[in-house]
Amino acid sequence: MTTIYLMRHGQSQANVEGIFANGDNGFPLTDEGRIQAKMAARYLKLRNIRKIYTSPILRARETSRIVSSDLEIEPQLLDEIREFHVGELEGELIEGEAERAFLELVRSWIDGKVDKRIPNGESHREVIDRFWKAMNTVVSECPEGEVLAVSHGGFLSMTLPFVCNGIDPKRFFSRSGISINNCAITTVKAYRENDSFSLELVDWANTSHMELDFEKEPVETIWNSED
Repeated sequence: MTTIYLMRHGQSQANVEGIFANGDNGFPLTDEGRIQAKMAARYLKLRNIRKIYTSPILRARETSRIVSSDLEIEPQLLDEIREFHVGELEGELIEGEAERAFLELVRSWIDGKVDKRIPNGESHREVIDRFWKAMNTVVSECPEGEVLAVSHGGFLSMTLPFVCNGIDPKRFFSRSGISINNCAITTVKAYRENDSFSLELVDWANTSHMELDFEKEPVETIWNSED
């Protein structure tokens, strides 16, 4: 069994400016984002991380470098955990027609329209397929123990509730407080059986490690699909 900590990157300049920046264009971490990554690193040192994977997008790579400097583990690029492509919305401000088009896309994915896409963007089917490819790489390389993957809020939100055991996406997204904040950590357990494996969602978007008091270990919040 492999425990995978899936962490969103720290605050980036694109977050501050409110821009769709799902491609490879710059947008480094802000000073606040670097502090967030350092705080996450303090928590992750309490774990037994064996390997670090990172999206190739700049803000994720910068986050992983900050964490890896504390954990003394060289991060490995994993292209499949990059943010999903939003096509013609790339570079647009998250407002007005662009925001409405994005929200419509997300709603259609939640409703099961797996081939819906923004023009020149990715479909949900494609996003889910590369998520499984990423998880297969992680589990094959680390069949047991704990690993960290630094990724993106949109990618994690649009994959995990759809692939983990016992979760109804429509019920999941009807709940409040499910946003993935910068450097929030979602924990899943991967169980391999012969040539296939399954995922169990253990902890969703936990930010308790962002508190300054590290005398007590952060309390793990268990996701109960029956709630």
